[in-house]
Amino acid sequence: MKRKFEKLKELLRSYKKVIIAFSGGVDSSLLLFLTLKVLKKNNFFPVIFISPTYPLDHLKRAINFLNNFDIKGIFLFSEELKDKNFIRNPPERCYYCKKEAYKKLLLLKDFLKVNKIIEGTNYSDLKDFRPGIKALKELNIESPYLKLKIRKEEIRKRAKKLKIPNYDLPSSPCLSSRIPYYQLIDEEKLLKVEKGEEILRKLGLRDFRLRMIDKKAKIELKEERDYWQIIKNRKRITSNLKKIGFSEVLLDLTGYQPMGLQWIMRNY
Repeated sequence: MKRKFEKLKELLRSYKKVIIAFSGGVDSSLLLFLTLKVLKKNNFFPVIFISPTYPLDHLKRAINFLNNFDIKGIFLFSEELKDKNFIRNPPERCYYCKKEAYKKLLLLKDFLKVNKIIEGTNYSDLKDFRPGIKALKELNIESPYLKLKIRKEEIRKRAKKLKIPNYDLPSSPCLSSRIPYYQLIDEEKLLKVEKGEEILRKLGLRDFRLRMIDKKAKIELKEERDYWQIIKNRKRITSNLKKIGFSEVLLDLTGYQPMGLQWIMRNY
């Protein structure tokens, strides 16, 4: 594994001047940390997208990471909610989102005169349904982890060894992933989901999803121990979620289910 990350640093050094799509998650955090080790600060530019699909706590985490290492970031507003293809929420939703956002990075690339745009998709992601990868390939965005076949568990181990603070942070895709395919996406729904997940997070839950099924909230848990927290606090959870606009609160006993092609086959 160590050899893989030595090769990664060599690859990052060879880029000389890069834009890094930075979300504050463990993948992009490690990528940014290693870039900091091999390139001068004026030769890399972390870019954070600001969008209703991107939770506020994620944005704060990304900013804190930059501040901890005295790195300046660039903030861009993405506009996927203006894209009719994205709003209608088909299974390839992520393709349209990535395409729209990374086109902005191409313009920035020319302005900053950098050699590469890089991002943190890892080799384990290929096991999931990831239509956004197609957009990255079409726009010639570089994914160093994919290139070197570096997996998620290897990233976490290396991040832990390097004492990166969010090495064990659960994966959390954008808020639009909480809305089942073919139910229209809008800013109001995204805000409800964000507020709902914050209510659950305050109970100490870490790895879960709150799906918005029409006007209902459906909670999916990854950890069995979290079911007790939900049951113990069910009245408070139900009351708080209804206050922000959910009509009912459901607990899915099958647990967390990624919304990929298998999800479509189960639900349609």
